[in-house]
Amino acid sequence: MRRGTRDVELVEEPPGADAGGDPGTARPRAGRARRWWAVAGAVAVGLGGLGIAQAVVDARERDRLERALDVAGAVAPLPDALAARWSPDPHLAPVPGWRDPRTVVAVRTAADGAQDAVAVDTPSGDVRWSVPLLPAPGERGGATEPAGTRCLATGEHRVVCLAVDAYLVVEGTSSFTTTPTTARLLVLDATTGEVLAEHAARHGDALAHAATRVADLVVLLGTDPAGGSHVWAVDAEDARERWATPLPPAEVDVLSGGAGAVGPADVRTLADGTAAVVREDGSVVLLDPEDGRRLRAPLPGTAQAHVVPLPDGRVEVVVPGREHGTVLRAGGDVRVTGSLVAVRVDDGSVPGLLLARDGGHVRAVDARTGEVRWEVAVPLVDAASLLDGRVHLTTPVLLATVDARTGALLWERPREGASFFGVVTDGTLLYEPRRVAGAARRRELVGLDPADGAVRRTVALPSDVTSVQPWAGAVVALGADGPLVLG
Repeated sequence: MRRGTRDVELVEEPPGADAGGDPGTARPRAGRARRWWAVAGAVAVGLGGLGIAQAVVDARERDRLERALDVAGAVAPLPDALAARWSPDPHLAPVPGWRDPRTVVAVRTAADGAQDAVAVDTPSGDVRWSVPLLPAPGERGGATEPAGTRCLATGEHRVVCLAVDAYLVVEGTSSFTTTPTTARLLVLDATTGEVLAEHAARHGDALAHAATRVADLVVLLGTDPAGGSHVWAVDAEDARERWATPLPPAEVDVLSGGAGAVGPADVRTLADGTAAVVREDGSVVLLDPEDGRRLRAPLPGTAQAHVVPLPDGRVEVVVPGREHGTVLRAGGDVRVTGSLVAVRVDDGSVPGLLLARDGGHVRAVDARTGEVRWEVAVPLVDAASLLDGRVHLTTPVLLATVDARTGALLWERPREGASFFGVVTDGTLLYEPRRVAGAARRRELVGLDPADGAVRRTVALPSDVTSVQPWAGAVVALGADGPLVLG
């Protein structure tokens, strides 16, 4: 027999009702129980949904942080509002290529010239650890500046520091570099500051006064008591010597005016992984990092070679000429017209490209063949950022984005309060200052989509900040008293 249907109403049981009464009073209690179970279930589902939502947000933030860590020159993801946090010591030199946005690892020089390696907490400015490198040099007859100590990022959570007591002494219009008497190589745990290893930075009688990282090696440059120059490489982990190469004497009078270079010779790592010694006479020696073999005779220069830093700690070395510059490469040098544009950010999506500016134009030059791939008319370009197959060119008044393959202009935007350090990016968005409507003295950062320049978000700035720039993975504002870290 088919049962009929009827409406059922769940009624709240009045206080004091008898649970053991007739069936007519039992149903409301059961209904109330079902209702509370439903509410509890809904709450559980809601909390679970919040947990899932929070997990999604956390995962998104982790992805943004990982993206920032993968992009040389990028800053940590920005909050919705930035506030002034702390002022960095002007004598704090961050380790090139260090990419932990929570910590600044640097060489710090005290007022008396003493030096130590430090790790500074990026949000607060607190010193997490400090390792002494050199004591104060004492009086040397003029203004004294350290001229050799540097730290290098050599792997995950490790740095290697060359501590050398070489100093540039300036007396009036003359200057000289002292001969080092002590040179040490320290391997540090960048998380704790623990000294994992310490070795003398010397090859025979030659003490090191410059260092660079090439793959898993630390390449050192030094001079012996007779004035002979030597380059040698040691393992970044145990400082075991891998190879050594003597250098021919430098001719310090060949530069224009016979003045020679300012400061001592230096050793750096080129974009192709070659070790390059830039010497006092303006010449450059290229060495194979595998065995230290000289790749060619010293390349002479009619003027001091230009060293153009890259965001990952490597450099481009350009020997200037009358009509062009020669960018040094192990596999064959590349000639460019004009000067290289400084690349501040690089995610690796535009490999094998050199950018040169000349006469109001920027040319993209193949770093292997020297062929000009494209040219775009953007005058007064001061920096470039390479992201997702696009080249973002900055001038004092304009941000222009072009396709890295073709040079086609994709979009452009006026700049307000920008600096020559290029754009600020977290690897996902580009951030540029913009005046706040109705507040002439206030600015905010707008997060721009790299693909089309559309505004995707805004970040509030402190009232007295008009421009920002990246610094060691953080965002800093420049003021009359120096940089100010925002966070």
